[in-house]
Amino acid sequence: MKHSFLFDLDAGYIVVFLFFAMLLAINVGYRFGVKKTKTDSDNSGILSSLLGLLALILAFTFGMSGSRFETRKASLIDEANCIGTAILRAETYPDSLKNAFKKDFAVYLSSRIAYFESDRNEEKINTSLRESAEISQTLWNRATQYSRDKDLFLPSNMMIPALNSMFDAATTANEAYNANVPEPIVYLLLFFSIIISFYIGYSSGFKKKIDRFYILGFCLLTSVVIYITLDLDRPRRGSINMQNEMFLFNDLKGNL
Repeated sequence: MKHSFLFDLDAGYIVVFLFFAMLLAINVGYRFGVKKTKTDSDNSGILSSLLGLLALILAFTFGMSGSRFETRKASLIDEANCIGTAILRAETYPDSLKNAFKKDFAVYLSSRIAYFESDRNEEKINTSLRESAEISQTLWNRATQYSRDKDLFLPSNMMIPALNSMFDAATTANEAYNANVPEPIVYLLLFFSIIISFYIGYSSGFKKKIDRFYILGFCLLTSVVIYITLDLDRPRRGSINMQNEMFLFNDLKGNL
């Protein structure tokens, strides 16, 4: 599991710090700007360009987070479909063999559900990965063993590709779950938000006028958008998660 100062820090703490850092930067910028004389040129055009650049970085980062969120959701749905297909293929075996397969599938589903619902408990994550690897090997050994029996060749010939797709889908889902926006981009967004705030304060100080209502709204809305961006990028915590997709796994397990 990924570890870093920024990723381990809760998104709420990050945006609270950012909000007050932006207010502080505006105040410092205002103090610098208010000392300037009117003989200096008005740089409002440059400020507008900087605000546009901030909007571009926000949109770019939000888009990356949203794309990864959609990829995670699609990978979970695909894995659930692959597991469901493999379970259906078990119906082609005689009852005694079918029940053995279904028992293994129930264990496999439990390990996969545990992986996605382990939050940031690294011990539980590693345990679930180990259990899913062990039961995957058991399922594969069972299917390949039955494939040597000419009477079970046809069902095994359908089960083996289904298991292969199921294992591949699990690998894809694991990678998608661990994919995040590169941290340098997040740092750039946070740093740029504070720098822009300084220039907003500087421009207000130059004009000897500051509108606290609009300043507060700018800092608040920017912080909220960044919070949602970070929350989208952290599937193991926060308010935006994969609970709806996990119902598919629970339904499959309940029907076994």
